[in-house]
Amino acid sequence: MSAVRVRTRTAVAALAVAAVAMSAATAHADARWTAADLTGVGDAALTGVTRVDGDTTWAYGVGVSQEGKTQPRTPLLLARDDDEKSWRRIPMPAFTDRSNQISAISAVSEDDAWAVGLYEEARGAFLTQHWDGTEWQVVDAPAPEGKQLSGAGLLDVSARASDDVWAVGWLIVVDSEVPHPDKPGGTIQETHAEAMIQHWDGEAWHLVPVPDETSLWTYSVTALADDDVWVSGYTSEDKPVMLHYDGSSWSRVPVPYDGVNGELIDLEARGANDVWAAGRKLNDDEDTGHALLAHWNGRSWKQVPAPADAGRVNDLTLAPGGVAVVGEQRDGTPYVRRLRDGRWSTPAVPQGGTDGRRFLMGAAWTPQGITAVGYDAGATGLPNPLLLTGGR
Repeated sequence: MSAVRVRTRTAVAALAVAAVAMSAATAHADARWTAADLTGVGDAALTGVTRVDGDTTWAYGVGVSQEGKTQPRTPLLLARDDDEKSWRRIPMPAFTDRSNQISAISAVSEDDAWAVGLYEEARGAFLTQHWDGTEWQVVDAPAPEGKQLSGAGLLDVSARASDDVWAVGWLIVVDSEVPHPDKPGGTIQETHAEAMIQHWDGEAWHLVPVPDETSLWTYSVTALADDDVWVSGYTSEDKPVMLHYDGSSWSRVPVPYDGVNGELIDLEARGANDVWAAGRKLNDDEDTGHALLAHWNGRSWKQVPAPADAGRVNDLTLAPGGVAVVGEQRDGTPYVRRLRDGRWSTPAVPQGGTDGRRFLMGAAWTPQGITAVGYDAGATGLPNPLLLTGGR
């Protein structure tokens, strides 16, 4: 299996309109962008953003602190209604282990949303949480029986209805384990990776069999109907892969691309005949990655030309007339690109962070334009949260 490239999105919360009144208008790096004042949040990284309903946007991530040599993490969720000028914090109780890392959030409505995260070894289950409009409640998702795991997690979730929610992720399965000859108490493990798909039927989460699970890494999911579900990722040979569920079985659907390797890490859909996928492609063994974009028109997947200088895509969002993406140039510089009516534009992204190190991890289309989230590298080594709106 190729090297694991786990994109973490992180975060989430439980009610209480905690009043960290974060102004939505402070820094103007470019006339197109407004940066939210998040000084009240503290050290944190925003890793995802989503529209909860027609009026509300959530931005989520993880708070980070320094305690000696350790860096405890706490979930972070910020919310803003369209008629509000500031973001409010929705606090969430922290767990005792790394499951504070929330990978993704998807909402059916303002009072029905799901968050997914990592595997909790002590619990023997995957952490998912459900929002009922008042509070978050932990709901365990099962781990495969009879398999020892050295790591696992859910990476994405798509909530279509209260009884139809899909989540995808990964497993690192231990094949063998022997004592380490040079480290008393340590072990040497032989492992392999497997894809994982889970489904919520309104009562419980269930593992869904994945064809050729040891040859795949499942990254993103979008559910359009009970017989129309797409899952993207990559193969053990590091080739982009797309799976489709027709209500009874899974099949692989070819996605043409002009690279030697690559991954599809995000999916968004307007309908059965309008599905978008994004990620990166590698042109040779020395390549760090170029933007990869593909579109499903109801009959086949086709690669969509992207600017030659665009590096890998970190996130994709639907926008009027097309899509918008955030990612990193090959030199690490963050970018926002928008495809509208077949033409690309590049809203300038302000520099920031220590030595100009800035990372954009998520995007969503809002009435204010593109909302892009991420973090700046802080002088202390801890991240500073970043939330930009505009970029029309």
